[in-house]
Amino acid sequence: MTVSEGNSSSKTPILPSMATLSVPSLAMTSTLFRPSPFLDRLCKWLSTVIGTDQLIMLIQYSLDIITHHMNTNTLARLAKVLNNYLAFLGRGSIAPKLSATPSPMSTRLKSLSAKLSDVRILLRLHGIIPTYRWLLNTHASPPSDPTISTVTKLQTYANMLYFPLENAAYLGSHGFIPMSKRTETDLWLWSCRFWGAHVALDFVRLYRERQIRLTEEREKRAKGEKVAAQGWDKTWWAELIVNLAYAPLTVHWSLEKGLGFRDVEIGYLGLIAAVGSIYLGFPAS
Repeated sequence: MTVSEGNSSSKTPILPSMATLSVPSLAMTSTLFRPSPFLDRLCKWLSTVIGTDQLIMLIQYSLDIITHHMNTNTLARLAKVLNNYLAFLGRGSIAPKLSATPSPMSTRLKSLSAKLSDVRILLRLHGIIPTYRWLLNTHASPPSDPTISTVTKLQTYANMLYFPLENAAYLGSHGFIPMSKRTETDLWLWSCRFWGAHVALDFVRLYRERQIRLTEEREKRAKGEKVAAQGWDKTWWAELIVNLAYAPLTVHWSLEKGLGFRDVEIGYLGLIAAVGSIYLGFPAS
């Protein structure tokens, strides 16, 4: 054998036979390349503006909570609790080093949260179009219940005012539309007030829907008919929780001086609303 032949031979890969592959390796490979129904649902969800907004919302408010606890005396309070147990066990105490200035990581995450909030508003710039379609469909085929019909129509009117005001405020804040700071502030406040009106009307809708459903179930029981499991109940409670989280936020942002909420409190309310919205919006199939 020549030297060149030896080098060539040494570089030739030796492929393992199928018999040498273990069963777990084959199973893992087949799992990795197997179509995933969950991934299909995830892509379907993220292909919509609402789904993308819900995911960004979840990340944004989670970052607000995380950055708050990175910059407060949370570690000191935790250390105090641990010191009580350590003293009981006869061990030394823990004294964490605290800094008066925010950590660089916290500052970067806070900046990311602000950018995500900006992206969410940017994604809503065309919101007036589906809202107008909702208005037309509601007037063409209103809900059969008069109360829900009236509430839904009022919600469409509130949103028809909310979107243009928010769009103008957003474009003004970035200098695309020339306006004074006073005008921009008023636009933000009034857009949030119309959003707050939508949330308030949603409470009326939820109350009326529950009334109707419970009345229907009582009538069925009175007739001796079997009442199906309350599948609607989970959706109803999820919608109620989302509205309960949104309500104080709409009031806070509708007032020039707000309600005194800190970023962490806004973060927790926003996180609850985000989780509830994802529960309602994530496709089942």
